[in-house]
Amino acid sequence: MLDNDLRFNVVRTNGHDEVVARAANLIIGRAAYETARRMYPNERVDYRDGAWIIATSGPESDGPA
Repeated sequence: MLDNDLRFNVVRTNGHDEVVARAANLIIGRAAYETARRMYPNERVDYRDGAWIIATSGPESDGPA
């Protein structure tokens, strides 16, 4: 599978963007996002589809993810 096929990204932002997971499937990507939220509760974690942010969590988020 090519990287282009993995369109859903879980990104941890801690001074720079760090991709912690990639998925081709929306549901699997969401599960990876929920896991990353639990692993990094005090850091911003985004669930992205390309440049579009589907959900975000952490101290900088304005609402529930």
